[in-house]
Amino acid sequence: MKRIRFSVDKELIHQGICDASAAIALDERHFVVANDEDNILKVYRSDESGGPIPGISGKDINDYFDNNPKKREVDIEGAVQLGEILYWITSHGRNKDGESKPERHQFFANKLVTDDGEKRFKQVGHAYTQLFEDLLKDERLKPYQLEAAEKLPPKAKGGLNIEGLAVTPHHELLIGFRNPIPGGKALLLPLTNPQALLEKKQAHAIFGAPIELDLNGLGIRSIEYWAEKKRFILIAGAYDGSDQFSLYQWSGQEKENPERIEVTGLPDHFRPESVLFYPHRDNRLHLLSDDGSIERIEGTPCKDIEDKDHPQKYFRSVWISPDEA
Repeated sequence: MKRIRFSVDKELIHQGICDASAAIALDERHFVVANDEDNILKVYRSDESGGPIPGISGKDINDYFDNNPKKREVDIEGAVQLGEILYWITSHGRNKDGESKPERHQFFANKLVTDDGEKRFKQVGHAYTQLFEDLLKDERLKPYQLEAAEKLPPKAKGGLNIEGLAVTPHHELLIGFRNPIPGGKALLLPLTNPQALLEKKQAHAIFGAPIELDLNGLGIRSIEYWAEKKRFILIAGAYDGSDQFSLYQWSGQEKENPERIEVTGLPDHFRPESVLFYPHRDNRLHLLSDDGSIERIEGTPCKDIEDKDHPQKYFRSVWISPDEA
């Protein structure tokens, strides 16, 4: 079998946050990213290093979440664009100590609008907080024991941790689970009514049949549909938060196994968390790294640096291109 190889051709540094947990390409030169340590969306240039774009970045979205009056982090982990709407999903898991965190049960959306010449993110509908309850009511999901999974820390074996969100060619969404990994297979779940759910036109989530993918025992950290190539790109990762990861491409057909992509030239300790595509860059992928746990100041992890303007508070991204045959 012919190997699929990509190589790094550009590395960028993006100041201001460390945990690039979910992102969406807005246009050819910009992407919006969520940091799983707060509830703030920031916009960065995709083609150069630097800080967030002034004006459009930095406003929190705490008013989106009615069940979070204390404005705790909601743990945003997945994002995707469908039409003009940007959809976001949180982990739906507990914290690392196994404590219940209802505020982390969020499925919400917004869109980029222009008011008086200034761009901002405007919420679409209302945040939906009953997705987990809907999962438990679907008989097809009973074998996955999600109720028991939710009682564990998200990085414990068999715990609950949602990290992926993608759009399908049929304009549905795919929810990707980093944990659990049933029978060593990564779990994907179609969501067929995302907009109606947020606009309260339907009272509960409607799912398609669950999909299991062989990613060599890894779960899903990110999944994105590459429309120009008519395939999905997946970032697979270990459930326990280790540095282990792999990149795959997948046709979207359940009976076809994903194919592993080899990447050479990645920077040290690079931990891919999101994959993005942009217009007119058909053969290049943009990978963002979750650098929150990397020690930056005398043993202090990046995410624990309190000064948001500290020069050591940043995350990295790389552009990768396919190797010539």
